[in-house]
Amino acid sequence: MRALVTGGGGFLGAYLVEQLLADGVETRTLGRRPRAFLKALGVDERLGDLRNFDDVDAAVDGCDVVYHIAAYPSVSMDPRPYYETNVLGSKHVVAACLKRKVRKLVYTSTQCVANTIESQEGIDETTPYAPRFLGWYQMTKAIAEQFIRAANYAPWTDDYDFGGVDLSEARFRSLDSKFDFPRPERDPNREDSLMTVALRPHLIWGPRDQHLAPRLFERARSGRLTRVGDGKNMLATIYVENCATAHRMAADALVPGSSVPGSVYYISQDEPLNCWKWIDELLAIVGEPPVKKSVSFKTAWRVGAILEKVYRWAGWKSEPTMTRFLATQLAKSYWYDVSRAKRELGFTPAISTAEGMRRWAEELREKKA
Repeated sequence: MRALVTGGGGFLGAYLVEQLLADGVETRTLGRRPRAFLKALGVDERLGDLRNFDDVDAAVDGCDVVYHIAAYPSVSMDPRPYYETNVLGSKHVVAACLKRKVRKLVYTSTQCVANTIESQEGIDETTPYAPRFLGWYQMTKAIAEQFIRAANYAPWTDDYDFGGVDLSEARFRSLDSKFDFPRPERDPNREDSLMTVALRPHLIWGPRDQHLAPRLFERARSGRLTRVGDGKNMLATIYVENCATAHRMAADALVPGSSVPGSVYYISQDEPLNCWKWIDELLAIVGEPPVKKSVSFKTAWRVGAILEKVYRWAGWKSEPTMTRFLATQLAKSYWYDVSRAKRELGFTPAISTAEGMRRWAEELREKKA
């Protein structure tokens, strides 16, 4: 068994690589730069770019399963990197899997593809995609999730046409773009076909995080951390090792004719967390005071809308301090019914939130010391 992990040098990807190696799976990664820890693990590192089909094709060649984790996750106003990585890059992954006769493709999507501007509590996979996308990340991840699911049971081929849907960059200049990916009836018993599945984690956290905690602490220390909303919003989260395990379980559950191929699953810890109490808990671990400043959701929304317009008008490619999408994520409740993942993938978080926080706190204190 040989597996490819795109983004294997990243946070989630590295944990998945370690678990695959522990299972005796020959593991390959695709990334833009070499990683010393991957070399030390004996991983077959392939250097390349998702935007280049030849790089993806060469990495996929000879693999039995592909875990497509790599993505562009920023909140920039420039649509190009989102299109090039999240859409074009994912398109290359699907095309290469079909060309190289890969049997299983596991896609790391995100919970936000279905997020509205109102709280969503206890929703499940039957909830439709967001009627209005508030950012390029949300939109492009939703598009990729749809065409990856639509490729389920597609016969191996060198010229898959993605249902004839126009996936050119020109289609991504309006956040109101709507895509309709046909999902034709295909024979699930064909062995010369690709099986796909998508997972929707939210707020992946734990030791070795290089994004969430560092940015949170930097904002707190600079006095720029402000609570949005009333501080009562509850969020689904997932400990990073549990998230990696869910990916392996999803691949194992891709059995022809079962309910898993072509499906999507929310995955999270068993209980949602209060967003701002959790943030205060993280700040306390490193000796920082709790968040004192606050702003209403309506104010944050308006500020975000203004900043988005200014950044677009000025052509700035950096991240605004606030956007409409960020305002919703910080003020609204988003958590999910994960019973389908438990039932069909056999996924239950093996590491509790309390144990995960204990491990993370230990690392954060060591770094601070």
